[in-house]
Amino acid sequence: MEHHAETYDDMSLKKDERWRKTKAAASLDTDEFRGTAFTWSVTRLMTLQMLPTSLPVFALLGFSLLETFAVLLPGMILHAAAWNMLHPPMHGLAEVPISVGVPSRWLAWARNTPAFKVMYENHQGHHVLGGQANYNVCCPGTDHLMGTYVPVSTWIKRMRAVPGPDATERWGTPVEPDGVPQAPVIAVGEATEADLTPTALASA
Repeated sequence: MEHHAETYDDMSLKKDERWRKTKAAASLDTDEFRGTAFTWSVTRLMTLQMLPTSLPVFALLGFSLLETFAVLLPGMILHAAAWNMLHPPMHGLAEVPISVGVPSRWLAWARNTPAFKVMYENHQGHHVLGGQANYNVCCPGTDHLMGTYVPVSTWIKRMRAVPGPDATERWGTPVEPDGVPQAPVIAVGEATEADLTPTALASA
């Protein structure tokens, strides 16, 4: 919730003085990746959460316990690596080092592929729509299967204006592929303190 509140529709993260004084911003300050990365603790928690459903399903499919973990654990590591390569840079944050979570730099080349553009747009739509659709960052095909996919042509009409880069601070510049939707910009001199509040931006 805090991450969504901090994210503009151009995928950059707020850092202006007004936002920095909120409880939501303060709650993200303990994490250098501001809730965007799969840290080792998050990866461990996600793996544990999957066990109650994964173990019975794999057992029914005839997998032994050892075989189950031989598939599940590498899959979780690969997913965390893909997530860390995709998600923090999408929001203008740095590469995830091994000291924090599954490292992402070795997959950085994937950000120059058509697949990254598909994933970027899918996740941008997720933020534009207030987290109510396009849930899957790494495997957007799942949204098509579950009926939660909303196409660019639909969500682009709901993009809210964002302050120009010279009108307020950001945590960093999002790594975005060419041709992705651009949010309308409130130019410097036109943006007032009231314009920079989440409520004002939502109604813009």
